Amino acid sequence: MPINSLIWGKFDDLPFPYPLACHLLDTAAMAAALWNSYLTDAQRRMVAEGFGVAVEEGGGLLAFWAGLHDVGKCGPSFQGQSSGPQPGFLSEPEFSGPQGWMYEGSVRHERVSHLVVPALLAGYGYDVACRPGRSVAHQVGQIVGGHHGVYGAMLDRVTLADPCRAEPRVGASAGWVGQRAALVELLHAVCGRPVVPARVAPVGVAVLVTGLVVLADWLASKAGWVLARLEQWRAMGDEDWVAHFERAVDAAPAAVAGAQLAAPVWRSAGSFAEAFPRITEPYALQADLGRRLPELVRGAGLLLVTAPTGDGKTEGGLFGARVLGAASGCAGLAVLLPTMATTDAMWSRVRAYVAGSTVEDTPVTLLHGLAWLNADYALDGAEAVLDDGCTSTTAGEFLRRRHVGLLSGAAVGTWDQAAMAVLPVRFNALRWLGLSGKTLIIDEAHAYDAYGHALTVRLLEWLGHLGVPVVLLSATLSGSIAQRLVHAYLAGAGHAGLPEVSCAYPGWLFADADSGQVTASPTIPTARARELQVDVHSVRHTHTTSEPGGRARHLAEQLAPLYDAAQDAGSVLVVCNTVPDAQKTYLALSRKSGSRRPQVLLLHARMPVWQREEITNTLIGMLGPTATRPKQSLIVVSTQIAEQSLDVDFDLVVSDLAPLAQLLQRAGRGHRHLLGSRGRRPAWALKPRLVVLSPTGQLPPRAWGEVYDTALLRRTHTLLTDRAGQPVSVPGDVAGMIETVYAELNHLADQTLQDDRERARREAVQCAAADTAAIPAPGSLTDLYPVTARDIEAGAVTTRLGADSERILPIYTDHANRRWLDPSCTTELPMPAHGSKRLDRNSVADLIRLTVQAPARYLPDRAVETKAPQEWSTTPVAAELRLLPHCVTSDGAVHRYDAGGHILHLDAQLGLVRTPAHR
Repeated sequence: MPINSLIWGKFDDLPFPYPLACHLLDTAAMAAALWNSYLTDAQRRMVAEGFGVAVEEGGGLLAFWAGLHDVGKCGPSFQGQSSGPQPGFLSEPEFSGPQGWMYEGSVRHERVSHLVVPALLAGYGYDVACRPGRSVAHQVGQIVGGHHGVYGAMLDRVTLADPCRAEPRVGASAGWVGQRAALVELLHAVCGRPVVPARVAPVGVAVLVTGLVVLADWLASKAGWVLARLEQWRAMGDEDWVAHFERAVDAAPAAVAGAQLAAPVWRSAGSFAEAFPRITEPYALQADLGRRLPELVRGAGLLLVTAPTGDGKTEGGLFGARVLGAASGCAGLAVLLPTMATTDAMWSRVRAYVAGSTVEDTPVTLLHGLAWLNADYALDGAEAVLDDGCTSTTAGEFLRRRHVGLLSGAAVGTWDQAAMAVLPVRFNALRWLGLSGKTLIIDEAHAYDAYGHALTVRLLEWLGHLGVPVVLLSATLSGSIAQRLVHAYLAGAGHAGLPEVSCAYPGWLFADADSGQVTASPTIPTARARELQVDVHSVRHTHTTSEPGGRARHLAEQLAPLYDAAQDAGSVLVVCNTVPDAQKTYLALSRKSGSRRPQVLLLHARMPVWQREEITNTLIGMLGPTATRPKQSLIVVSTQIAEQSLDVDFDLVVSDLAPLAQLLQRAGRGHRHLLGSRGRRPAWALKPRLVVLSPTGQLPPRAWGEVYDTALLRRTHTLLTDRAGQPVSVPGDVAGMIETVYAELNHLADQTLQDDRERARREAVQCAAADTAAIPAPGSLTDLYPVTARDIEAGAVTTRLGADSERILPIYTDHANRRWLDPSCTTELPMPAHGSKRLDRNSVADLIRLTVQAPARYLPDRAVETKAPQEWSTTPVAAELRLLPHCVTSDGAVHRYDAGGHILHLDAQLGLVRTPAHR
């Protein structure tokens, strides 16, 4: 049967309908180009081996399947939709639809593709008589049916063999059946009559192929591509489908290149010195990796590096990724970190590394919720000045789109970007396509609760299943968690009966994905070993300096040299466990008097974005790795964000009691850099020292809420007090102390207390929650349906348990009920420009910089005055903001907002302040 060119595939915003056959051929051509120029060697091998075909046969096979993705548009539901061109052939009997009230509803075209493709493939040697879970035809049906980001449920045998009988709405009349068969025959012919796969592929391979089909469809659906092909098609006027395909094949490589979809090409680096020529004297850890790792690695595997801050883990991890990527054929690179602030800083480092280490332009994407607010990333462009011998790292428009950032040759993002791949969210196949061609570096691998670690375990199972090389970096990872992560990766790679695993500290281990063998380094000496003096003070948790034995009095004593002009100037970091404590501490220290007045800064998470950025940049300029030490004394009061977000160096660190890992991270902000000619330490802080203010009585104090686990606080306090002021040898004592505090319940034997058992119960609940939320482990799946969920709500899954925060925009309402962005009432809330339905990008960016991140419970759910303006409802991001209204009276006084049980207001210095409401 000749193909009917009036069967359309694209229509919106086009001068004429675009034939469906043209779009299918375009997508097939695009998939072939992606196979040749985007997929890595490892990905091509994986797909070919997964389906039991030769690598050279894989490109044609995937092109054929990608072309099938929209064959479901050849049916009455899609062709007859009211918003389409309503072609005249719909009135012909052979193109009739099913009659009866039960068929009045439409069926989505991707569902039709899933239903009809298996039976259509039967004519080309695909088996549809076996169980659906063992049918390649059915697996291909699920793959093409999933091209809108969600997989359909597995079909039964009846539907598999005869979809028209099971679901007449697909189009059971002769015209539809014949046209679908003709489309498949055309695709099969132009793709070189690809072989029939020998077997059903592992689920990870099927997900990867789905990602490629989605990507090919998106590229072939771009407006510029479709318009160009449509013009050619109408200009030729010969309805030569093969010629159209050949034109698409010729044009596709340029389209793929224009989207910057290419695997990186790295310069040769067989040694650490070649990878980092500017490091003339590598740290011992780096030198050991450079000497031993290349001889050990023969393919994919997991490299775990544990060392304290300052031992060069980042460069060691990048070198490890270079070695693993070259050996496994996974040329891409992804670096994942726990916070947006650390991610922004790492993006700059990785970008410079990629620019000097690749031989072709390699885009480096920045991936987190506010990446578009990063000024360097937002302004990054082709006109950027490059150093001699460097390549461009600019990510273009396509790679900045939603869902596709991980497809870049190199990516730096928050850990959540990869963790989302193990949640059943729409288009997670694109995440797996991006991840499967890369070597992943997960930094700060210890920085997650039990829920986050459980998601990381599932992530590593899938990465091992896909043969993706992984590098884990950590300063304070407990042995039990390290073993769980290594075992997860090896189990995903197909290994059972796994041995005990231990990693030296400082040191590294390598788990080979192919053999399952684990090789560990000896303990590696460090030139940065130091003795950390830890002084624990038991204090009453008060902010009144007049109270003996209170927290405020002890803090004042520790900071006395900064207020004394006779003492050397210096810098001190004070870390509080809650924002209210930080705000009260800042106020007390700002009001404290002496013969010298130090500069006091406050930094915490509930400040407007612009203010956090400004203060962070100020600190980097004063105490960063290249800064000259300030002559004025400085006190910085902060919260947990100081643990990971700041590469700054203080002379002394004072901290509220926290679990040991957090305390060590905080202590790492003291004596962090070698000062050299940039300054000197004050006489009162010549050696590294951490002062811990440990509250007496109940742990944690009621004012802290549930910010930290009771057992970990108690065990940390006990460990430190039992040491009786004995210095902590870093790194020598760290591993043993971590194991003591974070020992699992079954290792504590008769030493367990009630809070230990409560901790074990809470962690078990979190792990169970993660297991429920995550997609199943790959080894247990033959069906793609559980990998996504069509009815999932946007907020129904999360990578961080309890992450119920939202962005709050403080606004100011005058006596006329007009709303402003500033207390002076000079800048009105922006509205869409005349004739536009949305705010422009710059207006949204300006709004976000004014927002404060805070728990969702802070504002009442149903309060009308806290809802974003209706005019913002169609503007992404802006529509999700919550308003914090401040009433401004005619005399300029700004009133606070009564949120029910508490009062909220934005203070220019303190950030968002929350106080109890007195009724």
